[in-house]
Amino acid sequence: MMKYTYMRTDDQTGVVCGGDPENYLKAYFKGLYFDLDDGEEIQIKALREKFPMGEAAIKPWQKMQGLKCINIRIMVI
Repeated sequence: MMKYTYMRTDDQTGVVCGGDPENYLKAYFKGLYFDLDDGEEIQIKALREKFPMGEAAIKPWQKMQGLKCINIRIMVI
């Protein structure tokens, strides 16, 4: 298993989600499951205005995909 020394950042602040933001995030986390290597860490930047459902609603989705969430903080600009 390779140990990563840096954290990848994925900026979702510019995403245009014409549909349901919850379905977008569910699909996004599913994609991360396949995209991330074992032990790889990622920081995801998102805006509360685009994803208003809050942190409590997001945690179960990332757990369903087998991702370990260390911290969720959605930015307000």
